[in-house]
Amino acid sequence: MARRRKRRRLNVGRIVGLVVIIAVIAVGAFFITTRLGRTSYASVNKSMGEYMVKANDNLLGKGTDKEFKKSLYVPRKIDKTKKLIAFTFDDGPLKGNTERVIAALEKNDARATFFMLGQNANYYPETVKKVLESGNEVSSHTWNHTYLPKLSAAQVRVQEDKTANVIYKACGSKPVSVRPPYGAINENVKQGIDTALILWSVDTLDWKTKNTDATVKTILKHAKDGDIVLMHDIHKPTVAAVEKVLPILKKKGYEVCTVTELLEAKGVKVQKGDKVFSATDIIRK
Repeated sequence: MARRRKRRRLNVGRIVGLVVIIAVIAVGAFFITTRLGRTSYASVNKSMGEYMVKANDNLLGKGTDKEFKKSLYVPRKIDKTKKLIAFTFDDGPLKGNTERVIAALEKNDARATFFMLGQNANYYPETVKKVLESGNEVSSHTWNHTYLPKLSAAQVRVQEDKTANVIYKACGSKPVSVRPPYGAINENVKQGIDTALILWSVDTLDWKTKNTDATVKTILKHAKDGDIVLMHDIHKPTVAAVEKVLPILKKKGYEVCTVTELLEAKGVKVQKGDKVFSATDIIRK
């Protein structure tokens, strides 16, 4: 009887010992994988969100897009080895035209930034929402395309706040950035706007020519890696140009993206008052 009890005690002791060893190994493995193996990811543009960095490194799991329905863009993986070019559209949205641009972008695995006038966003809130939900970027082009340098800093802020509030009401998010009408900037404009000022490096002059082939030709002739292209989604010839040029750019090895995606992929940090012409041409405040 004494021997049996002793054996039982030994067996229990062994079991307890094994449990302790397994627990120690498990804790150690957890520490290594979650502490030592952890990489810290932070956006280079905190005001534009940190999720794009994670998306670019393929860290977002399936279904996570649902978590970002209220953010200003749906994160997607950007191929940093490709030539990147940001498409931007001013003066919209315009129902019908803007939806066609969205469809063309989606068909070609592309995204763009839409610099909206507040008064038009107020007219077409459902279109604003479609831009956001399709993964494109919603930004501001002031309320009514006024020449900002003639305003005080306080008046500039009123223009932007009014626009931001309408956009927020339409889609649940405020503009990521601002493009001043005519690219006109002075100190009052810098003081009245809290984001970087997004300009352009390729002007298609689509508003002037209103010619599809001319717009396509300008893009193909001048666009290069890191560029920001200016267009207007309120003109039907421009919409047709987008539909025509996107597959050509894709074949040439370009990835068309939003301004945020472009800057994030290039590791470019921007802040309030910076004038951004392209990913490689920025005038600091």
